[in-house]
Amino acid sequence: MQGVALAMAMVTADAPAGAASSKDERVAAAYQQFEKQRHVEAALEFEGLWRDFKEPRFLFNAAVTRYTARHYAHAVAYLNEYLALAEVKGADRDEAKAQLEVARREVTSVQVRVQAEGVSGEPTVTARWVSEFASDIRPELPVPLAPSGTAQGGVIQLDPGTWVLRAQAPGAEPAEVQVKVAAGAAVTAELALKPVPQETGPKGQPAPQPGMNEKGRRVGGLAMIGQGAAVTAIGIVVTAVAQAKDFGPALKAGPDKCGDWAALTACSVDLREGAQLRGAGTGLLGAGIGLAATGPIWFVRNDRSRRVAWIVQASVGGAALIGGIVGVALSASGFNEANTSPEATWQSVSEGVKGPATIYAVTSAITGLGVGLAAGAGLGLGVTRGKKSQYAKALRLGGGPGRAAFGLTLSGRF
Repeated sequence: MQGVALAMAMVTADAPAGAASSKDERVAAAYQQFEKQRHVEAALEFEGLWRDFKEPRFLFNAAVTRYTARHYAHAVAYLNEYLALAEVKGADRDEAKAQLEVARREVTSVQVRVQAEGVSGEPTVTARWVSEFASDIRPELPVPLAPSGTAQGGVIQLDPGTWVLRAQAPGAEPAEVQVKVAAGAAVTAELALKPVPQETGPKGQPAPQPGMNEKGRRVGGLAMIGQGAAVTAIGIVVTAVAQAKDFGPALKAGPDKCGDWAALTACSVDLREGAQLRGAGTGLLGAGIGLAATGPIWFVRNDRSRRVAWIVQASVGGAALIGGIVGVALSASGFNEANTSPEATWQSVSEGVKGPATIYAVTSAITGLGVGLAAGAGLGLGVTRGKKSQYAKALRLGGGPGRAAFGLTLSGRF
């Protein structure tokens, strides 16, 4: 304990008589903290004075106050740094050596090895005390390193307790390891630094965002156009067949064939079925056109522009779908009213169903167009949410009109 008493005497002997400057005020505050046995606060003040003014007495006093706070590792580190100063001579050096000898009895040597393969920058290691109390404030301590084979090695004296050793170097990811130091027990800490992964792509360019690549966009666009063209072709064929073989011949049937009530009923069924088939054909035609219309948007390079275009198409498709369904329902009602009236004659039926049947076919096409636009745009918006481009497979459209409404289905694997 003689070394501790001598160190304390040196601290109090250097106390300033007054505080005529900011520096003197700080020195006075440090001594006051020490006299009140607030050793951690005094140590922090002396550490700040040494950092700002580089006067050896501040470093020595920081070591002494750390020792009295039982922060032995810091006392050892500061005394070693103090003795390395050329201006420390004579009695001051002897006093520091004596104090260092006493402090070393309280610490344990920790062997540190740092692997830094592939790292060009010089590694550094710091030791951080893991405190259980907020008032136990201790600065990080540097670990001296020297080349040791393929690694860097060094030894640091630490207090018993828990410490975190952190290694870092320019161009490397930091590495940490926690060690528990016990009195008299040898401790070895191994750390490995790895190079930071290099950025891909041209420097200064933003990192690629998740979304569709060019190949995926091309495949998706061609798929939509191809599917739309196929559905359009089917719709044209169905419409043409329905007009040529069903609705057209049924409408041209004469009174001789549809004169009596039984024959008129059969002719009315033929008219309705022909109108339904033709409406299904025009619905498919509209759906195919809608799907194909969403295809070119896939070729737009900008993700945001594609999303905006698809949102617009989906909105138009929704409006067309609603308007088409209303038109289908109204025209179907008008068709059925003209075709099923108890007072109907073949002449009144054949003339009365022409207008509603035409409106039925047109509004069916509008309904299909709405379905195609909404489905194609919805698929595009859904794909842009993923990281990899995808496209619809086995897309199928189908359906047909009923007595008072129109039905259209979209199915497939996405």
